[in-house]
Amino acid sequence: MRRAPALLAVGLLLAVAKSAVGEPMRPLPGTVPRALRHLVASEPAPADLPLENVTIVLGLRDRTGLDAVIAAQQDRHSARYGRWLDLDEIADRFGPSRSEYERVRAWFVGQGFRVVRDSPSRVAIVVAGTAGQAGTALAAPIWLYRGRDRMYHGPRVDPSVPESIGRSVGGLLGLDDLPKFRPLVRPLELVDTRTALGPADFAAAYSVGPLQNAGLTGAGRSIAVIARSDFHDSDVTAFSDRFGVPIRFERRFVDPNNPPGIRPEPGEETEVLIDTQWSGALAPGAQVNVVLSRPAPQGDIPESLADAVEFHRGDIITLSFGLCEPSSPTIATELFDAFYAVGNAHGQTILVASGDSGGTECLPGEPDLLAVNALASSPHVIAVGGTSFALNPDGSVPSPLVESVWNDALGAGGGGESVVFARPRYQLAALANPANGRVLPDVSVAASPDNPGFFMVQDGQTRVIGGTSASAPALASVLALITEQVARASGATGLGQLLPTLYRLGSEQVRGLRAPVFRDVTIGNNAFDGHGGFPAGPGFDLASGWGAPLADALAAAVTGPGRCEPELGCLIPGQGSKRRACTGEWLVEQDVFAARHGLPRVRQTCRDGDPECDVDGAADGRCTSNVGLCLNVFDVRSAFLNRKGVPVCEPGPVRRVTLLSPGAHTRDPVVAGNRDALQAALGALPTFPTSLRAACTATVPLEVPLGAGGRPGRLNLRVRIDGAHGPTMSRLTLVCLPP
Repeated sequence: MRRAPALLAVGLLLAVAKSAVGEPMRPLPGTVPRALRHLVASEPAPADLPLENVTIVLGLRDRTGLDAVIAAQQDRHSARYGRWLDLDEIADRFGPSRSEYERVRAWFVGQGFRVVRDSPSRVAIVVAGTAGQAGTALAAPIWLYRGRDRMYHGPRVDPSVPESIGRSVGGLLGLDDLPKFRPLVRPLELVDTRTALGPADFAAAYSVGPLQNAGLTGAGRSIAVIARSDFHDSDVTAFSDRFGVPIRFERRFVDPNNPPGIRPEPGEETEVLIDTQWSGALAPGAQVNVVLSRPAPQGDIPESLADAVEFHRGDIITLSFGLCEPSSPTIATELFDAFYAVGNAHGQTILVASGDSGGTECLPGEPDLLAVNALASSPHVIAVGGTSFALNPDGSVPSPLVESVWNDALGAGGGGESVVFARPRYQLAALANPANGRVLPDVSVAASPDNPGFFMVQDGQTRVIGGTSASAPALASVLALITEQVARASGATGLGQLLPTLYRLGSEQVRGLRAPVFRDVTIGNNAFDGHGGFPAGPGFDLASGWGAPLADALAAAVTGPGRCEPELGCLIPGQGSKRRACTGEWLVEQDVFAARHGLPRVRQTCRDGDPECDVDGAADGRCTSNVGLCLNVFDVRSAFLNRKGVPVCEPGPVRRVTLLSPGAHTRDPVVAGNRDALQAALGALPTFPTSLRAACTATVPLEVPLGAGGRPGRLNLRVRIDGAHGPTMSRLTLVCLPP
């Protein structure tokens, strides 16, 4: 990172330190962990108690603008498609300014803290100090708390910083030492005669063979494993020897002078071994970079992630740790999401294990609380869930393969709805019933330790293991092959935020517009140990996402031409050119739109039998379009359109939605059927009034018959949305032309 001249930095330090004297302080809410409230405060911590990893979160300044760029990078019709930003550009356009960053840094140094990690993206600064320094500088006395089996430390109150830097600091992490990130690996056993998945079996189960047979090895691609424990090289070598798959791996220490060593806690070494072995298991040509943090319990996983993103340690990043979302400080999830977003804009695809406790990720502490893994709930990562299936007696994969949601005595695939992140654009049409938050998982593959389990090697012995900790790195290995194929086809150096593409493909599959890209998982649920969960069903669900990706079909779809992308271009603003409100917008699933200023017009024309707009693709005297209504969708096109003088899209609270056209008294049976379908879809919207963000009805097929004598047919749609700023009308006219 380019640095300011030393003289300027010293002068800034003195100026900030001086201005802090007597300056009003701004509190940073949400820093005290919820778990501390359940512990007994014993006494003040010793003043010299070390705080080795205090993370100052500055975050990103223009999240909306960055998300618009990320969306455009996935839009085949955009000039930004596949064009990744370098880190300096991301920092300069979307991060804090250099002077802002240096001002915050200088203030903490002036209070006696020592900087241990600077951030090239300027998202965060990591400092070290003592409890005494934190209590004095941050007005947050550090106390000792009595836990069940040990003493912990943490702040009694939320810390504060001076007003001069308060607007720049989003929050602080690392003032406590409560356990946070847990490995998601599931119990293992020594192998005797049992069967489990080796690399060739996984390839057979998920159609990886055709990619390998085409000569794809992941050559030129890289995978970053987020880790905090070292491991023995001999175990990776033994895995390679047993299964005949060379694994090219290197350690990437965040601080080479302070390596973490092999952590003794249960599951730690197992986690890094299964991640390393399975990240390379299907892509022997890929470089596996194991990113190892310093031995700092509060910042180890964020530190590894930051290093993997900011120094581009992998085209694909895999992370297999868990954190209960409701009990996690909001600033922690925001920090992870900021780094995830930077990685996406940088061209990186990030996979995170969805969790192993079904819909109750806060187990065992809060068994009745529906919750998801906070590290997987960001809309910028692929949340990987889990399935189970039985192998044949000889250990081979059955054909046809039928998978169910992983749910047994050892765990269940994580899934549910985030309480932190709103539902992203690409998920609008995924669920028939609207959800307020981002839902997960996105996809699922094998995870059960019993059926079938994964082979791995630890301490020189072959074992069987499971959990979504195995699912995520195995899928990362598959994506390395697909990334290589994309590079061959187009020269692109990564896949970036692949999620919009995955959801487009899933939607097309459900509508019968393409051959399967996912093996739909419709059996089972993820209610673990008798606690709440969600059922599987046709299409997308909160137990398995879209199901299991079929590698060869996914690779072909990613590199082939795309169809309609509702998350980017299929919303019809029905307000005309003078005012654009997105309180309510019609959504039409088709490929080609009549547009103005980059926005679809309120009058859309389709030719009977044209597969780009007529759902059945048949010249049968009528055009059929899948149509829905969306409420309060923030439009990622706004930044581009505002520059062209188009008014801003304005979400707002909704009190009532009334369908005006087609009217209730129509005598035309086709029009009446269209009205009934729309009314049924609108009836599934939430109870009004609501401020629900990104709520869409299910899309329903609407028929537009040709007129008498083959004349064009027409269907007028009009809905009234009563909101806080008065009523708005959203209108849409569908016109069907003869073939």
